[in-house]
Amino acid sequence: MANEHKTENGIYPQIGQALLRARKESGLTQDQLAERSQVSRITIARIENARINPSFKTLEALAHGMGRTLTINFTPADDITD
Repeated sequence: MANEHKTENGIYPQIGQALLRARKESGLTQDQLAERSQVSRITIARIENARINPSFKTLEALAHGMGRTLTINFTPADDITD
């Protein structure tokens, strides 16, 4: 469900931070979220620490486990080059 490799830059650290924040706002431990979402606790920890690149399927399962919906925004970036 996820590609494993450390990513220092890019979207994956932001995803990890967003997951951690949402999980804590939901009042859930990693173990509780794992049970609710059917995603392993180790996978959750790795996503939160930007150790793996989660699939959309995994992110949807995690969102569902927290009673949330997954949304994606495409925002302008000033530093994109062709």
